[in-house]
Amino acid sequence: MHELMADIGRPHENLYEVALWEDLVTVQGSEAFYGYLVDNQAIVPETIDAIRALTELERDPRASIETTNSSLGISNRLLKQAA
Repeated sequence: MHELMADIGRPHENLYEVALWEDLVTVQGSEAFYGYLVDNQAIVPETIDAIRALTELERDPRASIETTNSSLGISNRLLKQAA
């Protein structure tokens, strides 16, 4: 995972997002099974947004998330784009 983050230019190979692998998702009947990776840095963005909310520095959750994502270089580059 850290090699992938380095390949896309993430500073220090940091992974702030929770990585969910499509090939590790299986549905059997009414149950879903999946494997995912939560790196230690994944906690950081939510903590930043929570601090903004608690201190009322930003009242709009979407605006806070966008500010955090921009500051940390988080994007949807790893997500499949809709056709």
